[in-house]
Amino acid sequence: MASHNLLPTLLTLLLSLRTRAFAPEISTEEKGKYPFACDGHAKKCNASLYHINKGLQMEQVAYFYSVNLTQISPTLHRNTQDYLVTVPCYCETVNGTTGYFYDAPYTVRENDTFQNVSNQIYSGQAWEVGDEEDTFKTGNKVPMHLLCGCIEIDSQIVVTYSVQKQDTLLDIASRLSSTTSGILSMNGFMNGDPSFIKEDWVLYIPKEINGIPTSPSKIGKRHKWTIIIGILSAMTLLLMSMLIIIIFLRRKGSHQNSSEDPKALTKSMGTTRGLSLKILNKEIMEDGTALESEKPVIYTAEEIEEATNNFDETRKIGAGGYGSVYFGVIGGQEVAIKKMRSNKSKEFLSEVKILCRVHHINVVELLGYASGDDHLYLVYEYIQNGSLSDHLHDPLLKGYQPLSWTARTQIALDAAKGIEYIHDHTKKRYVHRDIKSSNILLDEGLRAKVADFGLAKLIERTNDEDLIATRLVGTPGYLPPESVKELQVTTKTDVFAFGVVLAELITGQRALVHDNWEPNKMRSLITVVYKIFEDEDPESALENVVDRNLQGSFPMDYVYKMAEIADWCLSENPVNRPEMRDIVPTLSNIMSSSEEWEASLAGNSTVFSGIYNGR
Repeated sequence: MASHNLLPTLLTLLLSLRTRAFAPEISTEEKGKYPFACDGHAKKCNASLYHINKGLQMEQVAYFYSVNLTQISPTLHRNTQDYLVTVPCYCETVNGTTGYFYDAPYTVRENDTFQNVSNQIYSGQAWEVGDEEDTFKTGNKVPMHLLCGCIEIDSQIVVTYSVQKQDTLLDIASRLSSTTSGILSMNGFMNGDPSFIKEDWVLYIPKEINGIPTSPSKIGKRHKWTIIIGILSAMTLLLMSMLIIIIFLRRKGSHQNSSEDPKALTKSMGTTRGLSLKILNKEIMEDGTALESEKPVIYTAEEIEEATNNFDETRKIGAGGYGSVYFGVIGGQEVAIKKMRSNKSKEFLSEVKILCRVHHINVVELLGYASGDDHLYLVYEYIQNGSLSDHLHDPLLKGYQPLSWTARTQIALDAAKGIEYIHDHTKKRYVHRDIKSSNILLDEGLRAKVADFGLAKLIERTNDEDLIATRLVGTPGYLPPESVKELQVTTKTDVFAFGVVLAELITGQRALVHDNWEPNKMRSLITVVYKIFEDEDPESALENVVDRNLQGSFPMDYVYKMAEIADWCLSENPVNRPEMRDIVPTLSNIMSSSEEWEASLAGNSTVFSGIYNGR
């Protein structure tokens, strides 16, 4: 009798589990975006909001969501680094609608609309109350009611996810450690159909905190394979041991001779076995300044070959004096792999030693390295949009749209911050020595990162910081007079080269071009800048050389200010040049003013005055 009474209760419970996130009062027009219904038990929990990255830095994401950086974790979606933001989620009633919300305070800016702010900053996850026309006034601080969810399963956390173009339910489940059945159960309005989802729908994803648990059958199979692999490994080890003993006995005599001469032994090892990764790792970490978390990963040559499909030529994305760069995928992460000849070990060591200690949003990240018989490999994060040079010089031929003026100011500021960091904010002070537009990479949001530290040098933090190089290195067109004449290297070397980059951003011209009047001679962009400020009317002279790809759409006052910085950086006497720390605040002001100029143009009402559109 008791079991008969229990059956209706069980059916009711199962139905509520399937549809508890579905609010039946939501209209047909609003399907795909609704509050997660409170279940009557959990009034508060931790939840995750999936932030679709549209150009904001992590610090800006933290500011807009009113959270600490520790509450944000990056996640890769195709070529974009998005973020998962952990927030406290509360059951509350918003204008008559009860559900789970997280309220993020937002100060309204000029030309803001609720929809723009929701879509551009909060990934379309803000719940519209209905009185936004009255409250969304410039200067008002308003709560953005962000949709979130709670679940009473300790091993799961609810992720609020906005469907993106080309998403499938299986793809979403895979990326967020969930299952399609779990997502369908939590989003009752989908009616159990995994084949149909629409862009901009807001879904609740039950994310397994510790990953998808493995089924018992898979564990059994894995156990069998573990035994088989163990047996094979033992046999392989035995055979290798026997082979080593035979080789040792045959070469004992020759090894005795070479052991008397350490240099001969080192040379022998270098030619027959390549660079020893153990020795390399010891050299990288020998001074103890690198933290454990900063140590790069040591990959095998086989992993590198697999990642690049055996260095398929169709995957080559760059080439230079020190080797070629290939696109690859390692562990599901897209990477860029630089393949260098083994005789370039000096440049290889320099880059690894520096980048394993330098961590900044505007410096390309080194993930790891590897060594083969004849080659050395550096593995970097993959930067999607190529180099600044590609976007400035004949961009349409290379498949890019010309950069807007506001985008150029942001790129200049990003690059300046990256260089300033290695000059002033690392434990040891470095000079890059090869700053140029092709060594400044742009991500999907056109944010800049400084790359290629193969020529970088350490300089001491003393009053006498001049370093005399043993040979002239760098790229013609970017070298200052003291480096060419006296092989002198200081932070002012990078400042001079950055001045050339600023001139490229303004004019769209290359650092060195063939002279129109004398084709056999090269004309330097440096002289173009000098002539502008030697002219009786420098503003008109500057306007005549501004990049035509801008099509006249630029604020002349701020272009002139950037040109003044370029001229300052290009001072012949290094003493007269600024430090990068002097340049960054000025460029920041130029960028802010340029954004305000862009926002004032008719037809522009973006949230961040040019950060999102045209970038």
